[in-house]
Amino acid sequence: TLATIGPEGPELRTLVLRRADRTAATLDLFTDAASPKALQIAADPRVALHVWLPKPQLQIRARARATLTPGDPALFARLPAEAQANYGGTVPGTPLDTTGDRPTGGPARFARITCTLTELDILHLGTPHIRALYRAADGWQGQWIAP
Repeated sequence: TLATIGPEGPELRTLVLRRADRTAATLDLFTDAASPKALQIAADPRVALHVWLPKPQLQIRARARATLTPGDPALFARLPAEAQANYGGTVPGTPLDTTGDRPTGGPARFARITCTLTELDILHLGTPHIRALYRAADGWQGQWIAP
């Protein structure tokens, strides 16, 4: 789940994690460059992410600074047609008169969100609950904190 800051406050949506780079401390997601989240990131790059892993009972909350860049056209070409359709046509969030046919998308609005992590708050909901906080500013040295 990605959280951005919208005109009315926080906005949340679920996205698919496309790439993680441990060395660079970055996460990559895809979006339509015309979506509200893209405009929100341009206005305020502070974002938060939430990941819940049910089997290990692990909650990961992250703070990051996001940047939006054009997506790779070669990668767009490899996406299934159903996925390509998400990157074109009517701007996401626009009211529609009918559900009608879905437009054919194009690479022009295919964009990458790169989230550069600044903080990780990790909670394990085992018995007992344990929690740790990691910050980039501290060289990612962890600190146990109260759950």
